[in-house]
Amino acid sequence: MKRFSIPNKSSSIGSLIPSFTFSVVSSKLTMPKAKQRKVEEEESTRTGTPKIDLISSLPDSLLCHILSFLPTRCGMATSVLARRWRHLWKDLLALDLDNSKHSPYYLPGGTHRFIAFVNAVFAQRKSLRVEKLRLACDIPRGEKKTIKTWIRTVVGPHLQELYLDLSFACNEFGDRHIKLPEEVLTSASLESLVLKGHVFLTVYDGFVDLPSLKNLELDLNYVDPDFVLLGCPVLENLKLTLHESFPLNASQPPEIYMPDSLKRLTLIQDDDIEEDINDIEDLVIDTPLLEYLSITLWARCLQVSISDYPNMVEAHLDIDQDQEQVGWVLELLKALRQTKLLDLKLSTMECLLGAPAFELPEFSRLHNLELQIPYFDSGFLIKLLHNCHMLQVVTLHNQEKVSTVEPEEPSCWTLPMKDPNCLISHLKIFEFKGYKDSADEHAFVSYLLERGPILKTMKIHADPSLGVTYKQRIHQELSMVPRSSKTCQLIVT
Repeated sequence: MKRFSIPNKSSSIGSLIPSFTFSVVSSKLTMPKAKQRKVEEEESTRTGTPKIDLISSLPDSLLCHILSFLPTRCGMATSVLARRWRHLWKDLLALDLDNSKHSPYYLPGGTHRFIAFVNAVFAQRKSLRVEKLRLACDIPRGEKKTIKTWIRTVVGPHLQELYLDLSFACNEFGDRHIKLPEEVLTSASLESLVLKGHVFLTVYDGFVDLPSLKNLELDLNYVDPDFVLLGCPVLENLKLTLHESFPLNASQPPEIYMPDSLKRLTLIQDDDIEEDINDIEDLVIDTPLLEYLSITLWARCLQVSISDYPNMVEAHLDIDQDQEQVGWVLELLKALRQTKLLDLKLSTMECLLGAPAFELPEFSRLHNLELQIPYFDSGFLIKLLHNCHMLQVVTLHNQEKVSTVEPEEPSCWTLPMKDPNCLISHLKIFEFKGYKDSADEHAFVSYLLERGPILKTMKIHADPSLGVTYKQRIHQELSMVPRSSKTCQLIVT
């Protein structure tokens, strides 16, 4: 019988491993890359540990979709990953070209460098089809035609979203006009349009016809919003910022008619305005489908048309009007009686507290109430609680130091003859900011602790001027108040 000798495990096999490893590695280094990949695949199959590359297994269309969520500069950078990625970015359907100074992808070296970059992007693209364009940059002198050429290039039957944030690098007034291409305002496919920047945008030639537009944001120094809104029959979301150049034609009284299809409306008067803008002759918010409303406005509204808003979910009001115009603010408050969240800023509360006696509406679905008050008035707050039957969260902010309005006479606590329904059955969280520990404030907070059986949190933010020792005293005194809720947590900061 022929005998086979088995080498010693500790010496012979161990001595073979280094030389074997070196020979394999050296052979791989000398072979072509294609053959090297094939050898690696065979080794992976033989060892049972295949090399998984999920990204490479995805189709090009899906890879382009992923890249569309990145800034275009980042998408172009993937061209160095592998041969397959070299031209992928050229088929992107979404372009994000942001060279604003706050952008992390800002190109240093002047705006002309960015102009050259974007020109190169459009020159190398394979397809003219673009579904989304986001362009934010300063326009250097003499490049207005270039910007308009970019916009015209993407406007077509496939464009769905257009975001333009343009400003001029120069300060000359005469150079700050740019005319938006007519194709933008007559696009049948456009669903979202955002126009922002310190530019004077001329849109007067022709007409506006945007039959598919659902989202519109106008934040420009020079634009007639009513002219644009008339051409948006199915608009659902509108964010409109009024600047000091409004209205454009001083000989005509400014009017704003909101499309009746709106579901979300944000109306803002720019707080950088040095002078008051002209009175608004007619403000029409006849939008029964409205679900979200936010108004920041101190220009006088001479005539306001309001409808009921049965679908309202969230409303924020920061409105400052003369006593002669405060009536429409009260009517707006009544129209918002179905909202679930109501946020009344300081200026609005000053209007309400300074208005002639009026009947508060009943907020049958209100869950969350936020108030900025010029002074504390427990009587007004109790009346309001009586009209909010489902109220769960109240946030109160006493801004007496900021407000210029003072009460005619100090408010004194009077125990209500009947507890508000919300306090008995729904109120869970009460937060008081700017608490000054006046007798009226202390009595009101104590009343909520004593009569709120399901109250979970009572959070008091004492006025910073009171000091740490006084805050500790507030906590001690309120801790001694008997609580109707055994689970209520008292927090004083």
